[in-house]
This record gives sequence, structure tokens and C-alpha cells, in this order.
Amino acid sequence: MMPDDVYVQKTITGDDNGFNTFFYKSLDNEQHKRDSKPRLQRGALVLISIFLIFCSFTTSAEELPLSLGRHLAEVGNYDAAITEYKRFLFFHPDDPHVGEVHYNIGLAYRAEGLWTEAITALRTATHYAMDRESKSEYQLALAVTLIATKNYDLAELELIKVMLRNPSDQLHRRRLFLQTVLYIYQFRWEEARRVGREYTTDERLETLFDAAMNVPQKSANVASVLSRILPGLGHIYVGDWRDGLNALLLNGAFGFLTVDAILDEHYTDAALWAGLVLLRYYRGNTFRAEMAVEQFNLQKSRQAAEALLQRLQVIVNTP
Repeated sequence: MMPDDVYVQKTITGDDNGFNTFFYKSLDNEQHKRDSKPRLQRGALVLISIFLIFCSFTTSAEELPLSLGRHLAEVGNYDAAITEYKRFLFFHPDDPHVGEVHYNIGLAYRAEGLWTEAITALRTATHYAMDRESKSEYQLALAVTLIATKNYDLAELELIKVMLRNPSDQLHRRRLFLQTVLYIYQFRWEEARRVGREYTTDERLETLFDAAMNVPQKSANVASVLSRILPGLGHIYVGDWRDGLNALLLNGAFGFLTVDAILDEHYTDAALWAGLVLLRYYRGNTFRAEMAVEQFNLQKSRQAAEALLQRLQVIVNTP
């Protein structure tokens, strides 16, 4: 007989020891089966939980620098925000969010007044943009930064790129607004009015454009001629009475000393007064009169531009 047959036979013939052994062994086998099943289930659940936790941890590890960077930027801690954004770029250089991260870095640099770094970051963001709308948004931010740094030609180029891409209505309106602002900063009144009309039909803005195009301008040639006729008269022409009187008194004093030296037959002194002092102040008076005209015209244009920009600000803030 096989050993198992002998074992079964003993239990049938009433061998208590054999029966008890079989009985308890059977119970142990059944119990083992019942206990093994929950253990396997619990083990599987543990493995699944560990896997999910690991995946969650990986996702959190990726999102943590971005979330922290945004929070730090919101509270004004731009240096720390930039550090967190760069940490993300270091560990995830191929992540789909790379363009957005460079964009956020550019905004943080701009908030700190680091214009060169901001321009570089925003250009990089434009390069990594994943879609047309994102690229247009990044280019508009770049245009704002270029306008702030008086790089008007480069800013206009970025706005043209956005226009050629045919962006959404919202981005299109932002482009029109920035184009108007750009032309106003350059005192290109006609072009600013043309683009501004596409952005808004505000009547007050139209009136301000009329005033800007009719700003009183002085002539540098007229100021130069007047200064040659009578020193200081060119300054008075632009309303600068203090410098005008100062130029008149100085040139008059040196002219008097020159004439007095001639009358006293001190020709060497007269030549020195006329050649080294009087001629210098006389020519300088003419040059400064021309500069005064330029400053006068620039100030008037800036005042007109400031009035237009303030009105645009009101229009933007009006619901």
C-alpha cells in the first residue's frame, strides 16, 4: 500500500491516534487555506497601496516646485520662486510645462526689475510654447517688457507676430491695446488713433488724440536765430525766462568787458575776453536755446501721451 492508503485505513479501523492525527491535520489544512486567502488579499492590497503612494509621491514631487513657486511669486518672494522654478526645470527638462515655467520665471524677473533676464526667459518660453495661444500669450508678455525697456521696434515685431497668428478675440484685444500704447509712447499719433479705434470707440479718447496732434511745437531754427540776435532771447521764446535772463546778463557782461578793453586799448585783453570767454558763451547760448526747444516739445508730447494713457487705463478698468 501507499503511505496515504495506510494512513486512511488506520482512521477507518478506529485507530484513535490515526483518526485524531488525520482530523487535526485536516483542520490545519482547511485553516491554512482559509488564512492564506486573506493574507494573499492583504498582500495584494498592500502592494497596490504602495504603488499608488509611490505614483502619488512622484506626481507630488513634480508638482511641488511649481505650486511652491506660484505661491512664492504671489506673496512677492520672487527670488525664491525663481529658485523653485529652476529646480523643476533641472529635474524635468522635457516636461510639457517647461514653456509655462520659463514664462513664470520671466514674470518674476520682470517684477524684480531685472529686464534683461526677463526678456531672455520670455523668449525661451515662446520657444517652448506647446500651442499657438500659449505662444501668443507669451509674446504679448514679452512685448510689454520690451515696451517698458523702450525697445519699441522689437516690441512692435512681437505684436506683428501675434497678429499674423490670428489669435483668439481676447488676445487680439490685448494686442490692439498694446499696439496703441506702443504708438503713443513713440508719439505716432495717427497710427495710435487708427489702432485705438479698433480697440475702443471712446469719445474722450478721440478728443485727446485731437489735442495730441495739435500740441504746440516750437522751432529750433527760430530759437537759434533769436539767440544769435540777442543772447537769451531763444530761451525766452520757449518760456524759459530764468535761463534767458542768465544768458543775457552773462553775455552782456563779457561783451562789456571786451568793449571796455578795446576802448582802453588793451587789445590783448580784449582778444582774450572775446576769443576765450565771450565767443564760448555766445555759441553755448545758441546751442542751449536749441536744446530748450527740444525739451519743450518733448515735454508737451509727454503730457499728451500721459493724458492718453490715463484714459486708456480708465477704459480698461471700466467693466
